[in-house]
Amino acid sequence: MSQVLSADEELVSDVVACQLVIKQILDVIDVIAPVEVREKMANQLKAIDFSSSPAADPVTVRAVQKAVALIELKFTPQNEAH
Repeated sequence: MSQVLSADEELVSDVVACQLVIKQILDVIDVIAPVEVREKMANQLKAIDFSSSPAADPVTVRAVQKAVALIELKFTPQNEAH
């Protein structure tokens, strides 16, 4: 794999790698974390106050929103039955 990637290709590759890691983390949490822990994770992310945070750039805000959505989607009661 000595192919040189463009900046856009590197970015896409990094995003895909992050998605794979997140998927693995969610799978592990799904097995070991009780529902209360999962809810706390989502609630902690929702509680971030971006109005006064130096990390309030649109990319970070979107990433946190997406993380909350993933946690809530992954850990709905319908998925708990599996």
